[in-house]
Amino acid sequence: MIEMLNNTKDRCTLCKKCVGVCRKTVGREAISYVESGNGNASIVFDFDKCIVCGSCAYICGDNAIIIEDAGDTRIMITPSGRKEFKLKKCAKCGYYWAPEQQIKFMAEKANLPLSSFDLCPDCR
Repeated sequence: MIEMLNNTKDRCTLCKKCVGVCRKTVGREAISYVESGNGNASIVFDFDKCIVCGSCAYICGDNAIIIEDAGDTRIMITPSGRKEFKLKKCAKCGYYWAPEQQIKFMAEKANLPLSSFDLCPDCR
């Protein structure tokens, strides 16, 4: 897994598409383009703000962002690190269907109680 992380960092061309989609389309500021004083630049993910929606991975033409679901966990590998996120389990069928952070974000945006998202799309 460490080798895969290094590969994603090496793949990133600093195009900033992930930064734009996160801010402008998703409405989060979980990804930043950071320039250091010595002229180096990098893409930095704030996993506390991330809802793990996958928009950044989808738009990344460099395959520098990898998202995989494994059981009850979504694994995200980015040029700046790796993080695991808990997935929500459907109360009816038991399928793990979306990251808990994403569900919380959707509930807040829609002004709905979290219980509105107890069922996966197939069971609603």
